[in-house]
Amino acid sequence: MRLVGWYADRGVILCTDLHGWLPSAPFPLSVNIVCMIIEAVTAAEQGQKALYPLVHCMGNMTQDMAWIKLAPRLIREYLDRFGYKDTIITGTCPAQTPLFPVAMDMGGAFAYLCYVSMVGALSRSNAVDLRSIDEAAGVPGKDTNAVSYRAARWIFDVVREQQIEIDVKGMDIEEKVTETEVRAILGRILDLGDGDIVEGAVQAVESGILDSPWGPNVNVKDKVLGVRDARGACRYLEFGNLPLPEDIKDFHRQKIAEREKLEGKKPDYHTAVKDLWSLSKGKIVGLPPYDK
Repeated sequence: MRLVGWYADRGVILCTDLHGWLPSAPFPLSVNIVCMIIEAVTAAEQGQKALYPLVHCMGNMTQDMAWIKLAPRLIREYLDRFGYKDTIITGTCPAQTPLFPVAMDMGGAFAYLCYVSMVGALSRSNAVDLRSIDEAAGVPGKDTNAVSYRAARWIFDVVREQQIEIDVKGMDIEEKVTETEVRAILGRILDLGDGDIVEGAVQAVESGILDSPWGPNVNVKDKVLGVRDARGACRYLEFGNLPLPEDIKDFHRQKIAEREKLEGKKPDYHTAVKDLWSLSKGKIVGLPPYDK
């Protein structure tokens, strides 16, 4: 960050991405967006003048579209709040979440890649971040890289050129819920740091106020868990120490209860594992026969 700031001090404006805390499972993007905001403020303090948020697509279009709309708005708000009004956000980039199992058959791999491209086109984003079709099987080759991006480019450009106005049912609700969660977590972080967002972030990880399931970092508390609801949207199954309002927790519980009623089984840890694999199996939720 400081190196890019050093260039900016000398008139060379370089743009870097914000990816936040990468979700390693089907999990609401609240913590991810909080961490993109922390990243943005930290980068701006080091002199960066151009930032580019990556919004990781989880497969439910309602949530994906809501998060793509919400993330840059909140990042802009907090940059301004901390006095970095000259740091610009150059665009938003829907991303094919890198830590999920990706379909190893070509059809599924192409479909997932094209889904992210479609979301990017419908949200009028100016770029998409993708995995190659053979990335699940090993190091991608140049030929498969090329055909992957040609397929994505076709979807992205053909659909985006049409400037389709799309009103995804429930998107406003998902945006409002996530915004409430982000503000609640960030408010607690700023309290912990006595206004210092970096000091607060350190304490938040130590206390589990910033947390993620199956985190590879030994400092992560790993007291939270996410599953999908009946429509494949990501919900909190276990909240850990996330400082979320009780009405927001009830919202997630109600959505999970709809899936429980549908399946006749209470979601648990094993449900989360099934949902981790669902997209690679061509399903939005980990239902039979994709649970074996």
